[in-house]
Amino acid sequence: MTNDRFGAREDAEGTRAGIGIMFVVTFAFSVMDTITKMAAQIYPAPQILWIRYMVFATVTVANGLHKRGRYLFVTRAPVLQISRGLLLAGEILVFIVALRHLPLADVQAIAAAGPLITTALSVPLLREQVGIRRWSAIGVGAIGVMIIIRPGFAAFDPMHLVPLFGIALYAVYQVLTRRAARYDDASTTILYTGVTGLFAMTCVGPFFWVTPDWFGLLMMAGIGVLGLTGHGLLIKALSLAPASVLQPLNYLMLPWAVLWGYLIYDHLPDLATVIGATIVVASGIYTFHRERVVRQVG
Repeated sequence: MTNDRFGAREDAEGTRAGIGIMFVVTFAFSVMDTITKMAAQIYPAPQILWIRYMVFATVTVANGLHKRGRYLFVTRAPVLQISRGLLLAGEILVFIVALRHLPLADVQAIAAAGPLITTALSVPLLREQVGIRRWSAIGVGAIGVMIIIRPGFAAFDPMHLVPLFGIALYAVYQVLTRRAARYDDASTTILYTGVTGLFAMTCVGPFFWVTPDWFGLLMMAGIGVLGLTGHGLLIKALSLAPASVLQPLNYLMLPWAVLWGYLIYDHLPDLATVIGATIVVASGIYTFHRERVVRQVG
């Protein structure tokens, strides 16, 4: 009995620690997005992403060499790993463009639909079962996105379709990442994420190069460091607490975006964006809840 209580207490402490780390993760990513928006006003998106991947790939390759040596690039699913790496690079590139032209809160409000799209895509791509309740939540979330975008209305900005396209790319990336987990361990997947992205941006970045000043270099290096730190802490959080508990905390990105948007750009989301974002977030949280219930029953 004592051992059971000790184990339960240990699990609870791990969950609390994981939740605490997720607050830091969302803060780091929100600061990264804010700096990205600032840098994108001056420098081309491919250049920003190229430097970000230089930081990411350098660390992942060094870590991989330390752990695996000459077996660094051994994978059981090379095409899958490269495909998902290219998808992620494309998604980040799209979001940099969106951050350049749209308020931070608007981008994050649309990005909140990501888990709903991922759930929908898991049916044809992973052959997972999604019940009527989760399909209903996906449908309600789609209504929330339409409220934010407002197609057919005077307030409609076609640029809002850019982050929607980006989040669709990210949803496919997540589904492929879940499939990659069937073949390779996490370290291999992270390695291919960094190396594939660096290779892709090395082919593109030089054509968009604008020589940065010291402040520009500092911003772009900061973007790389914050991205790497955020992903590292996210992995740590997932090792301490269940994903079903941590995933809804990603929605903290939205209030962070509102805060930075107001403090730096004096921008607050309008009523339609607030209503749409609330619907999307509520639908996403309900979807996470139903997924946890289904797993427990199964």
